[in-house]
Amino acid sequence: MGMEAPLTELFTFIYKAPFDNGLTEHELDHVMIGYSNNEPVINLEEVADFKWVSLEKVSKDLKENPADYTVWFAIIFERFYEYTQNNNNK
Repeated sequence: MGMEAPLTELFTFIYKAPFDNGLTEHELDHVMIGYSNNEPVINLEEVADFKWVSLEKVSKDLKENPADYTVWFAIIFERFYEYTQNNNNK
């Protein structure tokens, strides 16, 4: 997205999620955080859409509409949101 920032690893996790089509995702994910004041530059060959949304709005929507989100996003967001609430010095 054309942005650069120093990154800090927050956590890693392994998840396994079966799909209705018989396939399964089984991944080790690394979650990083970085801060930037730059606007993202969207590569339309890689990204279909994006929007700015407050963390509070995502948290509420994730609780109200969990089926709208991937398994990995729900896992990441809960821990990421907790981190931001406890480390809000940025």
